[in-house]
Amino acid sequence: MQKILILSTITLLGTTVFSQENADSNAEKINTTNTVIKDSRIDQLNTAYKDSYQLTGFRVQIYSGNQKQPANQARSKFLRVHPKTKAHLNYIQPHFKVRVGDFRTKLEALKYKNKITAEFPNCFIVKDNIDMNELD
Repeated sequence: MQKILILSTITLLGTTVFSQENADSNAEKINTTNTVIKDSRIDQLNTAYKDSYQLTGFRVQIYSGNQKQPANQARSKFLRVHPKTKAHLNYIQPHFKVRVGDFRTKLEALKYKNKITAEFPNCFIVKDNIDMNELD
């Protein structure tokens, strides 16, 4: 009786292993292609969302004061030296603030701050909403 039980168990295990090998080999032979059908308006919605979405990040503030003319001068001085970096002029009553760059992390902002400290010695890092389109 024990011999029959052992023999049937070995046979059952052998067929289970064999059936798994067949399932794996059949899966490799199947070649499927997926076709995505979508409306063109989905791309327009994605573009509109991306344009309006703002991410919390960091910028370097190079000027803060209550007069607009010195703020514009600081912004134009910065843009002459660093034309590829975006400079933002914000008015938060009663101060004009010039903030530059769009950085995801404080470390990136710190590296840039160290780079421009010679030209703008009073600059510092601030948390701000950054534009997603400006990030690489």
